[in-house]
Amino acid sequence: MSETQHNNTNPLAELDMLEMDDLFGDGQGSKSAPAGSSISRFMDVPLTVTLEVSSAEVTLGELSKAQAGDVLALEKTVGEPLDVKVNGVLFAKAEVVMVNGKYGLKFVSATKEPAENG
Repeated sequence: MSETQHNNTNPLAELDMLEMDDLFGDGQGSKSAPAGSSISRFMDVPLTVTLEVSSAEVTLGELSKAQAGDVLALEKTVGEPLDVKVNGVLFAKAEVVMVNGKYGLKFVSATKEPAENG
C-alpha cells in the first residue's frame, strides 16, 4: 500500500449512528433508537457485512505462478479474532461459530479505531 493510504483515515469509522439524532433535530442524543426518532428511518438501510480472514502481500509474478495445491501463508495466527467489516470499514473483531448448521459470527470486541483502506 502507498503511504497516502496509510495516512488517510475514514471519517465514517468513528461515526455513532445512535448519536445522530442531534443532527436531525431530535435533540435527545439517546443511546437507543425509539420508534419515533429520526434515526429510526435509517434502520432499514442495507449494509454489507464481510468477514476478512487475513491477507498476504505477494507480487504479480508470485501470484501468476500459483497452481492448484499451492499454499499461501496468511498473516493471522490460528485462533486470532477475525476482522468484521461493514461496507469496507472495520467494525469489530469476531470468531466464526456454527449456528443451526450455518456459519455465524460471535463478536468478541468492537473497534473505535479508524480502519485502513484495503
